[in-house]
Amino acid sequence: MKKILFFIAIASTVIMSACTKSNAENTSTPVKPANVPAATVYFTKNISPEALVRIYKALGVDAEGRVAVKISTGESSKSNHLRPELIKDLVQYVNSTIVECNTAYGGSRSTTANHRKAIEERGYNKIATVDIMDESDTMHLPVTDTKHLKYNIVGSHLAKTERKI
Repeated sequence: MKKILFFIAIASTVIMSACTKSNAENTSTPVKPANVPAATVYFTKNISPEALVRIYKALGVDAEGRVAVKISTGESSKSNHLRPELIKDLVQYVNSTIVECNTAYGGSRSTTANHRKAIEERGYNKIATVDIMDESDTMHLPVTDTKHLKYNIVGSHLAKTERKI
């Protein structure tokens, strides 16, 4: 458990990324903190397993050590989630583990048993190991501004990793 690189919300990070840069001119006044460089935006119309691997390569980042791909396995087989057949090539290319937590609300993924059933029904376990981070317990992380939250609750499996974010 040397390192872990989170691809948080692969849907927004990878699908909205692409192989060619887009430098669209912004005609409105940007609102951003001083001394923050503009983000590079990538775009592709090709949403395919092969394109996701090309997008990842275009980012110029090599995942090292333990790699986690954080996605949602969906509330049902018809819900909006990244299908295993779409992400399989990328997940296997970076030799990653899919990570999730049980949902805090009801639904098909609120208990580990039901969550594992959903993962199997949708086929995520066929493309990679799936770690439900709060399967055995949770832990509290401190927060800086405690006005709205006293602490953040995360899966206890996070403690077993050295994180590289």
